Order: sequence, then structure tokens, then C-alpha cells
Amino acid sequence: MVETSTAIEIFCSYAHEDEVWLRKLETHLSLLKRQGLISLWHDRLIVPGTDWAHTIDMHLETASVVLLLVSADFFASDYCYGIEMQRALERQEAGEARVLPILVRPVEGWQQAPFAHLQALPTDARPLAAWRNKDTALADVAAGIRRVIVEELPQLAASAPRAALPAIWNIPYPRNPFFLGRDDELALIRHHLQTGQATAPSQAQAIAISGLGGIGKTQLALEYAYRYYQDYQAVLWARAESTETMISSYVALARLLRLPEREEKEQEVTVQAVKIWLQTHRGWLLILDNADELGLLSAFLPPSLGGHLLLTTRAQAVGRLAYRLAIETLLPEHGALFLLRRAALIAPDAELLQVSPQERELAVQISQELGELPLALDQAGAYLEETGMDLAEYWQIYQQHRATLLQERRGLVTDHPEPVASTWSLSFQRVEEKNPAAADLLRMSAYLAPDAIPEEVLTAGASQLGPVLAPVAADPLLFNQAIEALRAYSLVRRDPKEKSLSVHRLVQAVLQDTLEETQRRLWAERTVCAVNAAFPHAEYRTWAQCERLLPQALAATQWIEQYQMSIEEAGRLLYETAIYLRDRARYSEAEPFFRRALHIREQHFGPEHPQVADPLNNLAELYREQGKYSEAEPFFRRALHIREQHFGPEHPAVAYPLNGLAYLYFLQGRYAEAEPFFRRALHIREQQLGLEHPAVASTLNRLANLYREQGRYAEAELLLRRALHIREQQLVSEHPQVATTLNNLAELYREQGKYAEAEPLFERALRIWEGQVELQHPDVAYPLNGLACLYFLQGRYAEAEPLYQRALRIWEQQLGPEYPNVAHPLNGLANLYREQGKYAEAEPLYQRALRIREQQLGPEHPETAGTIHDLARFWEAQGNNEEASVWYARALAVREQALGAHHPKTTETRKRLIALLHTMGQHEEAAKLEATQAES
Repeated sequence: MVETSTAIEIFCSYAHEDEVWLRKLETHLSLLKRQGLISLWHDRLIVPGTDWAHTIDMHLETASVVLLLVSADFFASDYCYGIEMQRALERQEAGEARVLPILVRPVEGWQQAPFAHLQALPTDARPLAAWRNKDTALADVAAGIRRVIVEELPQLAASAPRAALPAIWNIPYPRNPFFLGRDDELALIRHHLQTGQATAPSQAQAIAISGLGGIGKTQLALEYAYRYYQDYQAVLWARAESTETMISSYVALARLLRLPEREEKEQEVTVQAVKIWLQTHRGWLLILDNADELGLLSAFLPPSLGGHLLLTTRAQAVGRLAYRLAIETLLPEHGALFLLRRAALIAPDAELLQVSPQERELAVQISQELGELPLALDQAGAYLEETGMDLAEYWQIYQQHRATLLQERRGLVTDHPEPVASTWSLSFQRVEEKNPAAADLLRMSAYLAPDAIPEEVLTAGASQLGPVLAPVAADPLLFNQAIEALRAYSLVRRDPKEKSLSVHRLVQAVLQDTLEETQRRLWAERTVCAVNAAFPHAEYRTWAQCERLLPQALAATQWIEQYQMSIEEAGRLLYETAIYLRDRARYSEAEPFFRRALHIREQHFGPEHPQVADPLNNLAELYREQGKYSEAEPFFRRALHIREQHFGPEHPAVAYPLNGLAYLYFLQGRYAEAEPFFRRALHIREQQLGLEHPAVASTLNRLANLYREQGRYAEAELLLRRALHIREQQLVSEHPQVATTLNNLAELYREQGKYAEAEPLFERALRIWEGQVELQHPDVAYPLNGLACLYFLQGRYAEAEPLYQRALRIWEQQLGPEYPNVAHPLNGLANLYREQGKYAEAEPLYQRALRIREQQLGPEHPETAGTIHDLARFWEAQGNNEEASVWYARALAVREQALGAHHPKTTETRKRLIALLHTMGQHEEAAKLEATQAES
């Protein structure tokens, strides 16, 4: 398992009059955001409907950096000046955050402000508005922000085979194949840790690798972990730059270790749990990286260690905390060998004596010039490998660009790609000269998701890629030549098996930043059109291709939003992506895409165009699937109106919103309204599409549900068997829609007491859903709940309980604790506990199920009546007949109204109430109900 690093949170305090400056600054910080180094937060990100004051306070408390955008309006704002600034300065004083004043517009007397003692940005505290070149000013501010944050790599997966590593492993970086020159240090570390030899008992299990930044402390710790992992049952990694990063890392460790406290809201509880684990468990290695502030570690380490601890730190005085191992720079010969191997100028196992004396001398000279610092040598080696130049040519370039090269690399952790960014411009120029189409291919790749770019995005969408790249992408020979030109400089990686390309995120950012704004928009639009051309119509048979292209679709939607695109291709891509996301139960992601697609189509075609009805209908389906019934209905009705007006009342397109509305009414218990809509949809589909069309099966399936709830079992069975026949004939046998009909047929048999017939249908439906969708997909919960109910009715309580619990967990996690279906397993578990005499456990489940159904479905809904009926049985089982009779009477009234006097469920409630009344001696009241029953 690899834990991803946590970006540093930056809070922006500003007056809304300065929002334009906030947006400009946000753009200039985009590279830091894309690298995953920062997350920028301001109040425009507050979600509608949330407590804005609480949200602001929460982010103000958790941010590591607070930006004050200073202007006269900032000082005039009571909230900015009186609340946000004051709290930020308190956190700065306590060492919890860093406050950076940024002068936006001139304001007289700001030097007397409470933050005047802090270094302000831009340089020389000259307000942004006073700079002639605003981009230069903003870049100056961005550079200042970069200087105060901790910059680190996007964490990479370990390169060693996963199966060979300990079961518990979260080392975030791969093993360095060029590691050399530290064998003595490695031997010393192992000797001390394994033999327990140290000057103090507390040092026996802890080593502090101490030295200059960039000297290779982290690489030494990594090499120890990879070389000696077999000595440990768990190898753990944590960032130790600050209290915040330590807390974040310990929370991640708690999840990795599956500690019960891993999801505690109070992170201190989680930290304490990890400390206890470190004290009570044996056979582990924990690496605390960049532990420069040793004083903060006492809050995170137990008084005694059960395993081994490695610290990397710049501090030299480590006291009793650990045995200090000071490491120095590489020897000149080792530095030269590292450079040559890293640059792939010699084989990975070659020695320095195998190169010519001239090349060896030059390599030693460069190594010495770079101070034998491993980080700087890695920078130089990476550049040499990517460009393919020799040492002499690199030495010339280094002489001309030394300051830039060294400044760009300074302060970055090992393997971080940013330092080579300034040198990539040379590679870009060479690609442009050799193959202009390759340069355009790289620009195109800069706007796609960087990892595993499917080649079909470029080939299927070739016509969208501009005059230079389009003919090349359409010709396999020329396309391969373009990729070859990029691979010559390691600017892209190609996976021939997956037919995909990968490009580094920083390459993307640098390329985007080199383009003019008009060119940025041009390439963004080309990307959207190309991805749209490759993205298929989203349906079950294309799920695999949709999933493959989903990262690219998501990347494209970001450009659609950023540039507010309203082209037809953008609308279509958003719409198909939303359908796929909805089908995979990613509802929160799907909704904004549907809404944006709707907006684009309304702009492009007009509000009454039939193209507009598509996202309307699917947005309604999305809301219905989430139990948001009141939100779904107006979208269904608007889609129905548009299609009836445009196509006429008998067109197949009209059947979709009809079918959707009918099912919505059914779920709401509005049976009398639902049936005519179902029948009309069925008539249209049978007449226009044929009796065996899959769309006919959809309406048959839903109409059968209605008949089942009305107690019309014979009619329901005929429809379900017909629907199953159509779906098995027209679709593959493992299609999720087949599972839907199987599940509904099983529900029908279970309600009729045909348990032997129901069980295999539930089991088959469950197998299909588990095989075709994620195990946490909401649809999986239907057969789980159905099987659980079946087992309960058969008295198989031990088998029923875990199924109820799993169904409950799925619906709660995927759709929220108030989703209507959550009441099903809640009610089922309550019944189960009732029958087992666990009344204290049953009652709160009944109450929660009732609350959900009353709030989401209404007090007169048949499902609400079901919980009321079961609560009556609950009170009766405890001998509280008075309470039980009240609940039975209430359930009877609802069921008679909603289902009718003859419905089996109504009859069941009436019979139980009659029997209870006789038990209570209320024979007259019982006789009245008996007379009513006889009449009915």
C-alpha cells in the first residue's frame, strides 16, 4: 500500500473587492497545485447550504499558511481584519501557521498594522497594483510562497515486487538503482539496530541519520529499508517536517495498520493509538523523514519502542533520542561514478575505470563543481539522460545556466521532478526543430490526464488536433515517428501492451505555462474534442472503454469549466461521462456534469430542443436513484413536455420520461398515478419498438413491482417472467438488468412464501451484480437485503444478520444515512433482534427506520406502514399490549388507505389486531374488525 502525501493547505483572507487579485494569484499558484504541493482555499469554495462561518473557521484552524491580501477594503472588513487576521496572527505566534501579508493595493499606514513585523510580499512590499508588469509581480509573490512551503515529490509506488515486501509497507519511493558509496553507513545502522549497541538504552532502537540537506539522508534510509526489509514484519514511513505532517502521517499509519481509532474525529486519539501500537508491537521499522525539529517528536513517540526507528534530520544534537550517524558528501570518485551511471553513459554495474581518462576526468570535475552532493548530481544525471548529450556539452550549458540550475533544485526532496523543469526548455526546442508534430503531440498531452493516456484519444480524435498534428496522428508510421522523437528526450513513456502514453505532470505544467492564453484555450478545446471523439456511448457493453478513458474525460471537463466552453462536443462529453459515473454509483461526480451538459445544450440548441431532454431525463433518474424524489419530478415532467411537443405523444422517446415518472410515483407510494403512466409507456414501446425490445422489459419490470406491492401477484409474475425472457434473449446473461429482474422475481416469490423458488434467484442476482459492478455499488445491496429477509423468514438468523449489515453499510456509505432504502435493512435487523429477544438493540433501529420513512416517503406510505406494523409486533412481543394495539391500528389505517382492504398486508395487520384485542378482553372492538374483515 502506498499512502499519498498531503498537500499544504493555504487559507486566503481577502476582501471581496479584491477577488480579481485572488483569481490572478490562484492562477500563478497553479503549478504548485498541480504538483500536489499545496491546496488553496478561500470562501468562494464554500458549498451552498453549508454553515459558512463554521467552514471558514475550520479551514482557518487547519491551514498551515495564511495569506492576507492587504488593501483598504481588507482593513475595512470586520471579518477579515477582526476575525481572520487576528486568529491567523495568534496561530503564527503559537507556531501553528505561517502568515504572509500580500500587499494588493496601496493603503496608507499599513506599517502600523498588527502584522507589520512580518515580511510582506511582493519584494520590497511594493503593492501588486503598483507594478507595471502585473505578471512579474504575481510571479514574485508565487516565488515567495514557494520559499516558505515544504516542497516534495508526488509519492511513487515502490519498485520492488509487492509480494516480496512485508505485508505492512508504505514506503513512498522506489529503490534508487544508482545508490552507491554508503555501504559502511548501512553496515553501521544494521549493526546498531540489530545488536542494540548504543551509548544509552533509549538509543538502542533508534538511529538519527544526520547531515546537510541534499546529502542523501533519505536515500540512505530508503536503501536500508529495501536492503533489510526481510528483518521486519512492518516497514512504515512518516513525514516529520512539522506537527501537521506528523499528524497526517500518523492518521495514514492508523489506516494502514487498521487500528480501530483510525477514523476518530479527534486526531489526537488516532495519534495516541499509533504510539501505543509502536510500544506494544515488535518487528517493525519506522522511518521519520525530515525530522529537523526534534522537539516535536516527543508527542509522537512512546517512552519505549517495540521496533526500530530511523530519523533523517539536519540537526546535529540529537541527545538521548537516538544514536547519531553523521554522513558526509560523496567522495569525488563516487560522485563521478554516480553521475555517469545516472546519465546512462555507462552500464548500471560499470566501474569508473571502464571509461576513458578524459571522460573520467570531466565527470570528476563536474562532481566536484556540484560539491559531490547526491541531489545535485541526480539533477545533472537526469538532464544528461533525457537530452542524450555528452558530458562536455552539458558542462558548457552548466557554465551558462549554473545559477538557474542550482536555484531551481535547491530545497527539493530526492527524486522531485521540478528541478529539471528549467532545463526542459532546451529539450522542447530540439523536439520542435526535429519534429514539429511531436512538439504538438507533447502540447496535446499537456492537457490530458498524465498517466496512461490511451492512444485512441489521439488517433480516433486525429481530425481535432490541428493542421500539424492531425495528419500525423492519422498515419501510424508518422505517429510512431513523433512518439520516437519525444522518447528520445524521455518526455513521454509508452506502454506497448496497454497502448498508452504517459507524460510527467511537471512537463505538462511547464508546457502550459509557455503558451499564450489564446494557445492555451486552443489546445484545451482540441483536447475536449479529441476525448469526445474517443469516448463511447456509455452503456454496459462499453463500460470497460469508458473506464479506460474516464481520467481523460475528467481532465477534459476541467478545461470545459475553466474556459466555460459551450461547444456541442463539450456537452456530449459531459453527458456521456455523467451517464457512466451514474451507472457506477458515483452520483456526486455525475450531477455537476449532467447540469453542465444541460446548460451547454440549452445554450447551443435552445431550452425546448429535444437534445435538452436527454440530460433532463437522466438528471431526473440520478435524483431518483439517490432518493431525491421531489427534485426528480420537475425534470421528468420537463423532459416529457419537450419530447411530446417535438415528437408527438406516441414517439419512443416519450416513453423514457413516462417510464421514469411512473417509477418515481411508485416509489412514493402514488400507485394510482403510476399505473397509467406505466401502461402508456409500455404501449408506446411495444407498438414502436416491438414486443421483444429491452426497453419493453424495463417497463414490464417496473410495472410488475407495482402489481407486487398491490398484492396482484399473478399479474406481477407474468410480467416479470416476460421481462426476464426478453433480457436474457436480448442482453448477455450476466447483464445487470438481468439481475434486476431476477431480484424482483425473487422478491415476489418470497412475499408469497415460495422460499425454495426465491433463494436461487436472489443468489444468481447477487453473483451477477458482484461480478459486474463494484462490491460497494448500491445495487448489490438489493439481493443482499432480499436474501437476508428470506433467511429471517426461514429462521436462519445467523445467516441473515451479516447480510442485513452489509446491505445497510453499502446504502449508508454510497447514498447517505437518510436514503429511503437504508430503512430496509434497519427494519430487517430490528425484526431479527426482536425475534431473538434483543429488544434494547431492536428499538432504536425501528425508530430510525420509521423516521427515515416518514421523512423521506411520508407517513401514509405503505413502507412506513410496514415499520409501524413491525413496531406493533415489537411491543406485543414484550407484553405491552396497549402500546401494540395503538401501533396496529395506525398501521391498519395506512394500509387500508394505501393498499386497500383486501391486500394481504392489510389482512395480516387486521388479523393480528383482532387477536390482540381478544387477548386484551376487548371483544366488542375485535368483533367490529371481524365484521369488517368478513365484509371485505
